Amino acid sequence: MPENLRHAHERCDEVLERIYICRRVKNDTERLEKLFEFYMKMTAAKPRPRK
Repeated sequence: MPENLRHAHERCDEVLERIYICRRVKNDTERLEKLFEFYMKMTAAKPRPRK
């Protein structure tokens, strides 16, 4: 991967981690754990309002 593209990816990761997690993650394993937590919350079945 070209150096400038790798740097752009790293910067994007940093910005998103600070927005959603409020800090940088420690490693890729923690990043995946957080992403799956967000995914599970986002895709969880929501109860439908009663009519």
